[in-house]
Amino acid sequence: MAFEDVEEVATFDKYWKPENIGDDIEGNVFEIVKDQWNNDRIVLDMGDDENGDVITTTLPSHAQLRNFIPNLNVGDYIRVELVKQIPPTAEQLERQPDRSPTNIYKVQKDPEKAISYEE
Repeated sequence: MAFEDVEEVATFDKYWKPENIGDDIEGNVFEIVKDQWNNDRIVLDMGDDENGDVITTTLPSHAQLRNFIPNLNVGDYIRVELVKQIPPTAEQLERQPDRSPTNIYKVQKDPEKAISYEE
């Protein structure tokens, strides 16, 4: 009996955590939610599961990424890419030794893939 290739099924974590330059994600803006610190966060629709339920992932609440939210609408199809990481300064590390780099993103939208969510 011959072996056949098996397709990999994409899985999505509840939260998208880009780590490397070039990491990206695409999907429709499902909703904008507030996190525990009252920051806006984008929730992306990543498609439906086998039961027809929407699979979502939440983007980081990084300040630079939040700056794009006023120009986005629910239903917009977007691509978010991590394009740069700015290391913390010595002064920042002195105050907060475990400080992470500042992530810089590029956000694009594809009007042809925008959808409308029913109420």
